[in-house]
Amino acid sequence: FGSSIPIGQASEPARGALLLTMLSRCVLPALSRHSVRRLAPCLWQSRHFARPVCLSDREKRQLVVRGQNVPVSDEFWEYVADDQSVKDGEVYRNNTENYVGTVKYPIGAIGPLKVNGEYANREYVVPMATHEGALLASYSRGAKAITAGGGVTTRIKTRCMVRAPVFIFDNIADANDFYRWAHQDDTQAAVKDTLHKNIGHLTEEHTRLRVFQTDRKVHISVGIDSQDAAGQNKVTYAGDLMMKYMKENYKKRIPEMYIEGGFNAGKRVSVMHTLLGKGHSLVADVIIPKEVCESVLRTTPYRLQRFQKMHNRTNEFIGGISCTAHVANGLAAFYIATGNDPACTAESQAAVTHFDLVNPAGGSTSLFDQDLYASITLNSIIVASMGGGTQLPAFKAARSMMGMPSANELAEICAGVALSGELSFYASMETGTFADAHWNMTHK
Repeated sequence: FGSSIPIGQASEPARGALLLTMLSRCVLPALSRHSVRRLAPCLWQSRHFARPVCLSDREKRQLVVRGQNVPVSDEFWEYVADDQSVKDGEVYRNNTENYVGTVKYPIGAIGPLKVNGEYANREYVVPMATHEGALLASYSRGAKAITAGGGVTTRIKTRCMVRAPVFIFDNIADANDFYRWAHQDDTQAAVKDTLHKNIGHLTEEHTRLRVFQTDRKVHISVGIDSQDAAGQNKVTYAGDLMMKYMKENYKKRIPEMYIEGGFNAGKRVSVMHTLLGKGHSLVADVIIPKEVCESVLRTTPYRLQRFQKMHNRTNEFIGGISCTAHVANGLAAFYIATGNDPACTAESQAAVTHFDLVNPAGGSTSLFDQDLYASITLNSIIVASMGGGTQLPAFKAARSMMGMPSANELAEICAGVALSGELSFYASMETGTFADAHWNMTHK
């Protein structure tokens, strides 16, 4: 193979290169495409020979990427490739290719936030990562109002991560034949059985198959319960298994099939997930007494719900999918601080906030004497307490502020955080203090 050095005496990178050369010349040509697919991840994970620990050499003050020296400032070695970041290179190698260091992202805290959920059921101090001035002050005010009102009630409706492989046929008639076959109870039972035998921790009652036909394409949404993981990787594997089952058991020809045809709308806002859900689908509500609304939010329930409804009607008029004030701000800050994927904010922020007047204690029926009812529906919250970036040390440490919660507990806390922001944002808009608050807090 062009080298006289025995593999056992070669350095680790050299052994990796020799092994890859031997495989590419002798083994891989004899394997099928699907076999290579299954083998490749094992090869790359065997000793990570394609993933250097860190490309930043602090001793030489040299950053080399793809064989080229990259000029960097002196600050790079103090704030990105500092001693600790280079030492931790081994920790990050599975999460970040071409690792060069870390960025220090500011984390603040809000709370105490009282959550009355099935999994989160106490007061929490919540970490949130942001560099947007005034954001955490606003969320803290919302959390104060919620806690003073007795806490936010949260309930998880479903927990299901999805992937939607697509099957493409020559015409709509052939596609419809496959669509009907895929809809049959026997077919779906067999697919679920295949998934349960090959993927651990799956249960039949929590595995979901939904079939859709669009012209000559058939999309099959595979949904699984990923438990405490986010589940994007596991559901992709489930989708691949389902494709193989269809290919082997459908009696007619399937001309083309792909692991994703766009129906999943991954990390994109969509009506599909707003209605049907992805990840954790949950609801949250709270009653803010009139006195708390006036003392903490500096407005009245009547004025606040009136403004919020006007805001939502305008959002509907312009074709917005997310009927909220700015829930993406809080979700992104919560995701980053807890080691979850901030890109999922794109789909998670498709939510609906609702304010109304209630009179739970009786008494006066005047509109100006009512308490405030506030709720939020979040059908695509994607959080995890294991896997991915959640296991990195800084994110684990941040989550410890909440007591190392499970994914369900995280989701319920997240809903409370989201509603905190909605209350405070609408209040600042309605009272005309939004601009002054930002100016005063960011220009000192």
